[in-house]
Amino acid sequence: MDIKNNIKQRHFISKSEIKQLKQDVLKQYNEQFLASVFPRKAKIELILTEAGDTLYAVNEELVLWKSTQGYIPVLTLLLDKRIALKTVVVDMGAVKFVTLNKADIMRPGIVEIDPAIKEGDIVQIVDIEHRRPLAVGRAIYDAKKMQEMDSGKVIKNLHTISKDDVWDFAKEF
Repeated sequence: MDIKNNIKQRHFISKSEIKQLKQDVLKQYNEQFLASVFPRKAKIELILTEAGDTLYAVNEELVLWKSTQGYIPVLTLLLDKRIALKTVVVDMGAVKFVTLNKADIMRPGIVEIDPAIKEGDIVQIVDIEHRRPLAVGRAIYDAKKMQEMDSGKVIKNLHTISKDDVWDFAKEF
């Protein structure tokens, strides 16, 4: 899907809608995340796609994507180190599967797990060599359970730095 060519609606949201959006985002993230994504004097634009996706741009930069999994930060925020998420580190062998194939994160490819991860958390996946964000995913298990596992899927891949409609749209936005 090409988001750019499938925009159904696009408009700036009102102060009351911004307040509601911030309250919704706070259910999933903390105040620090909120302050990093939404500066005080922000113009926030809502972008609806024909596929039913909801995207948010702040001061003309795409920052959030609302999916069935919740509010997903666009990877540019992680790459620019403007926000921090709990982190899972994968070995270099997993990189191409995570980015090119948009594969979910399997336990054997993981070399480090943030012990604060809870089931359902939105996390960043980084490579071991450069610690560069590769993807954003949702934890299927908490960190303790992941550590105990030898195999299987542990993180659902939601958004990657390649072959990803939101990533491509953010770069062109």
